[in-house]
Amino acid sequence: MEASDYCIITTTTDSQENADLITRLLLEKKLVACVQSTTIQSAYHWEGKIMQSEEIHLQMKTRRSLFETIQTEIEQLHTYDLPEIIMVSMAGGNLDYLQWIEEETTNIQSL
Repeated sequence: MEASDYCIITTTTDSQENADLITRLLLEKKLVACVQSTTIQSAYHWEGKIMQSEEIHLQMKTRRSLFETIQTEIEQLHTYDLPEIIMVSMAGGNLDYLQWIEEETTNIQSL
């Protein structure tokens, strides 16, 4: 088991309802072991304008091998035309925590 086999995936969405839907589906399908959500203030360029909005930021802990499946699921459920979906590799981590992620997520071969 290598820390690099695990990752954190982040996305943002515009409503608690959409955040809850994404969270529940990914957990039910055992694609993620944990999802943390926080309300954030975002500022960004969109369609030639500077926008500001309140968003829900989701941070998901999972296996790197599940990224493409998770990305597809998020894209299907997301309310945005262009959702942020970013994967960050874990460079290190508590081995017991990584083992927990391993146990709580599905094996890619079983999908």
